[in-house]
Amino acid sequence: MVFLADDTFPYNIFYSNVLFDKLIGQNLKDKNLVGLGLDINSYIFKEELLISYQNKEYSFQLELPQENGSNYFLFYKGKEIRGIGLPPKIEAQQFFRNSIDLIAIGQENFLTWVSESIKPLLGYAPEEVINMDLCQYFHKDDLTIAQSHLLEVKKGIEASQFISRMLHKSGDYRSIDWQIQFKDGKFYVIGRDVTESEIEKKNTAKQNELFKLGEEVAKVGVWELNLEEDAVYWSDEVYAIHELEEIKDSFDLANALDFYLPAFQPVIKTAVDQCIKTGKEYDLTLKIKSFKGNEKWVRTHGRAKVEDGVVKRVFGTFQDVSEERQLVDELGLFKELFDLSPEAILISDTAGKIIFINQEANKRLGVFEDNSTDHSVFQFDQKFGSEDEWNKHLDSLKMDKTQRYRSVLNHQEGREYPVEVSCNLIEIQGEQYVISFSRDITERIQLEKSLQDSSDFLLHLTEQVPGALYQFVLDKEGEMKFSYLSPGIKTLLDLGEKDISSMNDIGLVISKIHPEDIAQVLMSSVASAKRLSSWNCQFRVKDSDTNDYKWVMGAAKPEHLENDDVVWYGYLADITEQKVFEETLKNARETAEKANKIKSEFLSMISHELRTPLNAISGSVYSLLQDEHTPSQESALNTINFAVDNLIIMINDLLDFQKIEAGKLNLEMNPMGLQDVIQQVINGLEFHASDSQNMLNLHFDDSAKLRVLGDKVRLAQIMNNLITNALKFTKKGKVDVTIKAKSIDGTKAKVYFEVKDTGIGIAKEHQERIFQDFDQIQHSFSKKYGGTGLGLSITKKLLDRMGSTIQVESEVGVGSTFYFEVEFEKLPEPTDNGVIQPISQALDLSTLKILMAEDNDVNSLVLGKIIKKWGFHFERVVNGQEAVEAVEKGNYDIVLMDIQMPVMNGFEATEKIKSFSKVPVIALTAAAKLEVMENIEKSGFDGFVAKPIDAAELLKRIKEVLAATNYKS
Repeated sequence: MVFLADDTFPYNIFYSNVLFDKLIGQNLKDKNLVGLGLDINSYIFKEELLISYQNKEYSFQLELPQENGSNYFLFYKGKEIRGIGLPPKIEAQQFFRNSIDLIAIGQENFLTWVSESIKPLLGYAPEEVINMDLCQYFHKDDLTIAQSHLLEVKKGIEASQFISRMLHKSGDYRSIDWQIQFKDGKFYVIGRDVTESEIEKKNTAKQNELFKLGEEVAKVGVWELNLEEDAVYWSDEVYAIHELEEIKDSFDLANALDFYLPAFQPVIKTAVDQCIKTGKEYDLTLKIKSFKGNEKWVRTHGRAKVEDGVVKRVFGTFQDVSEERQLVDELGLFKELFDLSPEAILISDTAGKIIFINQEANKRLGVFEDNSTDHSVFQFDQKFGSEDEWNKHLDSLKMDKTQRYRSVLNHQEGREYPVEVSCNLIEIQGEQYVISFSRDITERIQLEKSLQDSSDFLLHLTEQVPGALYQFVLDKEGEMKFSYLSPGIKTLLDLGEKDISSMNDIGLVISKIHPEDIAQVLMSSVASAKRLSSWNCQFRVKDSDTNDYKWVMGAAKPEHLENDDVVWYGYLADITEQKVFEETLKNARETAEKANKIKSEFLSMISHELRTPLNAISGSVYSLLQDEHTPSQESALNTINFAVDNLIIMINDLLDFQKIEAGKLNLEMNPMGLQDVIQQVINGLEFHASDSQNMLNLHFDDSAKLRVLGDKVRLAQIMNNLITNALKFTKKGKVDVTIKAKSIDGTKAKVYFEVKDTGIGIAKEHQERIFQDFDQIQHSFSKKYGGTGLGLSITKKLLDRMGSTIQVESEVGVGSTFYFEVEFEKLPEPTDNGVIQPISQALDLSTLKILMAEDNDVNSLVLGKIIKKWGFHFERVVNGQEAVEAVEKGNYDIVLMDIQMPVMNGFEATEKIKSFSKVPVIALTAAAKLEVMENIEKSGFDGFVAKPIDAAELLKRIKEVLAATNYKS
């Protein structure tokens, strides 16, 4: 199998062969590596990959994009390994050998193989039953059942199951649960001993039969409520009481409660709810209507099973008690229901005399503790201050039968209860009565008052809020209008009272909008209506004070009503000042970006222009040092070299500072040896130390001799800045550099760096300023010691990038100590694994022929002298086009290519050369490495040397490149 996948998420599979599509691809819902269940981290470092899919495993060879030079992953040599979950053969044998179930294979009516578990199960050894007639082992009453099941399997049913009694070797019978499958003329069986469970079933069946007989004799049924499934279990006697002949599959609590008469349903529902929630037991006598329509009195008793404070089960008894109840009990029950009602109930005759009140009514009136005194409605209901009012009330009831009104009830202690009363005129045995239900509405009145207060507050708020609030309606006929506008609209749109009254016409608002913004307002409104999404829009409206336009921001949220109208609730706000401020900020940002761009271009240009003459100076000094010279001349040449190095450091500082400020300086994490990096820095500064008459000492603890992952260029730059500063401000003293490991934890190592000098020191008040940009404490320092004032600032910023902080301790006249800690990822030490590496042979460069591409005459003259000093042959061209033509015609061993040249630059020239030749090309440029490294790698350069050119570095790089390309091998 072969398939290819993109190298970007979600790694789409854009090609696959027929075999892959057949086994895997056609079943993929999402045809990509994510849909296949692969994570890039699981295979990015692997050459072979296992893929699990639909209970199968497949093996693939893998090539990554960087390996095959493409932008896709290549999966090839795919093959299926084995089905997931299948054990090895030896494990399968162990499983069958130790299984507690009987496992066998047979055909016709005998077995061809049986597991050893038959011994403890039935007492026989496997060889005693193999090839024996199986019928002799079945109980005679179960043989027919076994034969019928085996016949069903043979006819095509995939599997069958039955329980039969089997003869034990001891003569007893054991109950075995058989599972049978039939395939290709053979049957496969698994048998499990269920003797004990069968005995238990028989005992349970006997108990159930006795229980059922007991229910029938006592006429008491049992029930249980399954709280998890909201299902009800009834015994047969409960079904008989309800006169239900068939048990319903989906019988729940609601079905059970529906049998109760409506008057009793609230009681039983409340009792059941309390039992479920709190575990409270109940015992009630209520009335039901059976399935056949017969009314019965029943006694239901419920109890909860509580575990860990939670009701787990509800169960109880159910009994028909119709014969035990009389009509008086029924009337008493109704009286109790009325008495316990949460609403106040009052019954009076047509003269207003109160005949009955329940407990809730008594709480509100407070005078019915005894029945010794007659009371009338007029005493308590403020609506009826006179008999005339009562008579009018009776007339209305006689006409409409029902009346609803609000009133106030008087309590004996002087309290008043606002109520809402619903009353009916009823007739019982020829007598008329008024029954009233009153509900306390104290909270409702308070709520209404609160709502009114809130309404008043909101009205005041909308009048005072800056801008305008509105409600806009688009009805189902397409008509648009404002149904509400706050007073702020007058100021915002410069409208008068007459205009406000006619604001139903949306055209008036549109006439105020700037012509260029009308389309935007209308289109965004239509989109909001179609998608029912929020509307947000900024537009201009006429300002009558200035005859100009002011900016308005509008926002609204739509709501679709049941009548198909769409209503927007929104606001409009004047944002003119905000827009002016935004425009000012935009202009300021563009000005700043332009200034920053000019600064960057200036720094890049000046650095290149400075590096070019410095290259000539450096190369000339190198040539002079190779010629015969006096000691005084050597001293002067070394001084020039030192000055050139300082100028290069200043240029690099300026460029690094500019990159950090622009956020373009990144750390390049590569393996490095800490001791090698620090020693190179020390070696490079030994001349500086000697020139300043200082002792430069390195104290490198063995604990810090580690290989780590880090940016050795930036670490060397930090240490170079600190040591150079120490040497600069110290005369005839010493500078001590200390490196040691503070802690090593697994793959992490925290290393301590310290540079200590005996120089002039720094006052306490100036120790924070030394890390600021271009700050040298005093201008006299610049005159006396030189520099840009960026070294420590860049050092601090670089350490910030590394997650560290520079610290300083200093005393004037005593010296300074700079120190910091950096946590590195620790790498293992490289080993040769006992393999002796061959010693590379020295290159024979006696016939080396070099092509120099350099447009600057001074640079070419200096570089030519250096090459001649080495004894090599070279030819010069002045632009990239000539370099390409020279390589096409001549035979050169290596090309030294300047980057910036007329006609054709070094990048283009190198790409053309690499298209037809394998000659190595080294880039020479005055630009900073990070600025051009991406183009250098893209163009195919084999090496890089920065200007001003270090002759030793250039020679080293030439040898490395030639060795890598097998020069004259």
